[in-house]
Amino acid sequence: VGFMADERRREEGGGGAGAGAGAGGDRRLMEDGAGGEGGSWEAEYMAKGKMYGAAAAADAENGGGSGVAHAPANRPYISPDEAADLKRRIRQHDQMYAAMQQQSKPFDALEHLEKGLFVRKELFGPDHPEVSKVCQIFTTSCNTLAMNSLQRDNHLLAYELLKKAEILTSPSGYIRDKKMRMKLRAVTFNNFGCFYKRRGKLHAALQYLAKALKIELTSEEVDNPAGTHLNLCATLSQLGRHGPALEHAQCALELLEAMAASRKQKVREDENGGGKNATDDASILAIAWHNLAVEQEHLNMVDEALASYEQAVKVAEKEWGEGHIKTLAIKHSLEEARSKTKNRRSHSQRPAVSQSHGQSPLQSVLNPHSSSSQLKFAKKSTLRSTSPTKARYCC
Repeated sequence: VGFMADERRREEGGGGAGAGAGAGGDRRLMEDGAGGEGGSWEAEYMAKGKMYGAAAAADAENGGGSGVAHAPANRPYISPDEAADLKRRIRQHDQMYAAMQQQSKPFDALEHLEKGLFVRKELFGPDHPEVSKVCQIFTTSCNTLAMNSLQRDNHLLAYELLKKAEILTSPSGYIRDKKMRMKLRAVTFNNFGCFYKRRGKLHAALQYLAKALKIELTSEEVDNPAGTHLNLCATLSQLGRHGPALEHAQCALELLEAMAASRKQKVREDENGGGKNATDDASILAIAWHNLAVEQEHLNMVDEALASYEQAVKVAEKEWGEGHIKTLAIKHSLEEARSKTKNRRSHSQRPAVSQSHGQSPLQSVLNPHSSSSQLKFAKKSTLRSTSPTKARYCC
């Protein structure tokens, strides 16, 4: 069974005033799957002038915006008094944004960030660098809070936030730096893949993960293409497509090992090289080896699977520690695989590989909200990779 891990997700408190904004029209698209990039939902949303949700609409109603998602570049003349008032409101929203962040109220902070973006667009126009910069921050926050909401099973809010990020990273959005726009778009698509997989819509998940990978293969500035390969591995595995799943696990390992070699070279050249990203990549490496082993076991590659499990344990002990619950879960998978191999050889036969959809110990740890969330040392599944919560990430 495919499973996508959630290493980097941090829990943030508060529901915020914007939790229910614009959710009423989302149910149909959520049930229909990935669809196109926007589709009828986007057209309906933009036509009503609510692309930024209830907060932006309310701000426009008070004179802060046009009420239309994409205002024309040649906006009407703004008098000095109107400009001064808009600047004052921007300062207010920026101050409230900082205050809400300090008070650990992320959704309230996002509401003020959204309003500030809308007022900046009214004052400066959609092509101004400041609008682009704030839009990047807002899109990043939407992805982060969407995945936090998904962890709490608030699917409607997660969907709305991801949909905003998808629209804002489209060519008609406000992010003028194409490299940054494509980077954030890949993050959003990856998170959409995690969203649909969490809801059991595996084909929709594959569509979005394939879009994310396509961007990452053609863009230099991406966060973690290895994570996308692991998410694809997990989803394909759950669909029973273990051959392609194995290939994606192998691609992830090759990328991670290449990144590690590059980082070692950088460390030799610069004492300040490495850092947090090195640790994150190493944690993903343990998951990659585990997922590779699971797929090899599904494909009756017994000896190769044992070697991969052993490597997964080695990396996990180094990065998480010998007593960490995830390390212990991987160790159990290794012992279980050894036991199965011994039994096969003692009976001089190779029984059919189980295609069970039960949870592994590590899956239970990483996905505590699933229906079989208790730590049962039973059947294995591939693990899900981390997905972006910062600018990225998702799942």
